[in-house]
Amino acid sequence: MENTVLDTILARSSIRAYTGEPLTREQLAALKAAALASPTAMNRQDQRFVFITDSEIIDQIDKAVFAMLIKKEDKAMIERIWQRGGKTLYNAPLLVCIFAKPAHFAGVDAGIAVQDIALTAKSLGLDSCILGMPAMAFAPDNGYDLVSFLGVPDGMEFMIAIAVGHRAMDKAPHEVNEAHIIEVK
Repeated sequence: MENTVLDTILARSSIRAYTGEPLTREQLAALKAAALASPTAMNRQDQRFVFITDSEIIDQIDKAVFAMLIKKEDKAMIERIWQRGGKTLYNAPLLVCIFAKPAHFAGVDAGIAVQDIALTAKSLGLDSCILGMPAMAFAPDNGYDLVSFLGVPDGMEFMIAIAVGHRAMDKAPHEVNEAHIIEVK
């Protein structure tokens, strides 16, 4: 059976190096449409999607993440990042940060939205990497006030982010392991 959505899911992998080539207006519009069309529990739709294409702001977020890693003395993670080029956002030309009011299903809703963005990106010939580490950049104790700087409304918290762009590396999708399926009949 041919299924383009499943083909897109199976072709996607987390890409951690980007060319820096900017996205087109059409690509950005499609990614925004995917974010806004994502379902939410009880149709709350209280997420805010911060689309950042300014490389200086992306670098500032990257530096804030790295500063928190140094502050926490997370040597293993620092070494891992250095092995990947010293960047946590991988020079992506687009970073989408999802914020929401803390609620019972806010994290689930953000996960659905970030997956919709990732699959839309792949369907457009782009690649992505879903990211939790930017949470450190938005932590209240990090010395930066990036939440206010980005214009995020009060009372909203960082949920998840995604880097999107044109790949500058090759990486095969992870292998599918059917042993992870439990079938109840």
